[in-house]
Amino acid sequence: MPKKGLAPIIIILIISLLAAGGVTGYILIKNKKPNQEATNSNITAPALTTDACDKIKNQDYKGRCYITVAVISKDLSICDRFKEQTSRDACYGEVAAAKKDSSICDKIENQEYKEACYKQVAPAKQDLSLCDKIENQGDKGWCYEYVAEAKQDPFICNQIKVQDAKEWCYRDVGMIKRDLSLCDEVRDDFEKDYCYREVGIAKQDSSICDKIKEVIIKDYCYREVGTAKQDLSICDKIKDRLYKLECYEAIAATKQDLSICDRFKEQTSRDACYGEVAAAKKDSSICDKIENQEYKEACYKQVAPAKQDLSLCDKIENQGYRGECYEYVAEAKQDPFICNQITDQDTKEQCYRDVAITKQDLFLCDKLKDRVDKLQCCKAIAATKQDLSVCDKLETSEDKDQCYTYVVEIIRNPDLQFTQ
Repeated sequence: MPKKGLAPIIIILIISLLAAGGVTGYILIKNKKPNQEATNSNITAPALTTDACDKIKNQDYKGRCYITVAVISKDLSICDRFKEQTSRDACYGEVAAAKKDSSICDKIENQEYKEACYKQVAPAKQDLSLCDKIENQGDKGWCYEYVAEAKQDPFICNQIKVQDAKEWCYRDVGMIKRDLSLCDEVRDDFEKDYCYREVGIAKQDSSICDKIKEVIIKDYCYREVGTAKQDLSICDKIKDRLYKLECYEAIAATKQDLSICDRFKEQTSRDACYGEVAAAKKDSSICDKIENQEYKEACYKQVAPAKQDLSLCDKIENQGYRGECYEYVAEAKQDPFICNQITDQDTKEQCYRDVAITKQDLFLCDKLKDRVDKLQCCKAIAATKQDLSVCDKLETSEDKDQCYTYVVEIIRNPDLQFTQ
């Protein structure tokens, strides 16, 4: 079935955190790891200026917008718009990370924010001396680790005083370098297993998976390596039923080989596997072989949008599934008239919304009756176009602010883009 992305949930969390902690709270959320968005100097954002930020009425959202413009333009003077020192300090820290300029960290008055700034700039510059400016031993240890990762130098890990942090450092550098000897330096069995798992997956080497003690971690490793190498013998090593099923299914779908599904003794597992192969081959005749009615209908629901064949939806007895099937075909064909065939009003409204987003059609967004659907529709189109003026079509200032903030976060973090 076409899957809805998790990006909207992430964005909602970001907005919720901003509302709860404001601009000053945001930097604390992202202090644990050097922030990719803050250190990305290649961001471009058409038409995002402080004038655009001034459209936002919510002060926390507006502040976050100013920081985004400051980072993109690498303009420290924008930070000076903040009256509160803590907000100004937060802004300085992000611009410092974007410019890889530790001298900006020195301007920060709040000690916690100043040290967070050093911790972000140090790995970007691969400068261990910046970590030594951090008084908090825990944060200093994290800083050493980040520089060790950036330089891929495990000897830096030796300077970390906290034993757990030192082992995490060995683990993370080991994973980056794909160096098993560094995994062996880790005492904690779980962390060592995790290190083996990541190195095994990266090297596509199931013999490394063999070293793992914890069965579920080992099975995960086998599944990933088996799938990557298209090797059923590796799948056979998996003890967990679900992981083994997923391993077989992935290979069967990639090879479009129905005979692999016949390895399963249980009919439901075989049916699930048939569904994956049917979707990969866009072959609805395979769905007909499925005995379990629910799995059969799920199969039609997967193949129908792939073939853009509405008649397959009509084979589905469950009204809810049939409505979803119509929706997916409507999206695939970018045809809103198909939505009219959906009997459930909520699904019909979602269908119009998703077709509008797929077509980037604001006219369809305007026709949506549900306020939340209309907001999601405008947000998605505004974010794709990186055009804040799209948000102006919304009725309430609250919805406009949510839309503006969403677009700003997408401009700052393109990986969070709304997906269908």
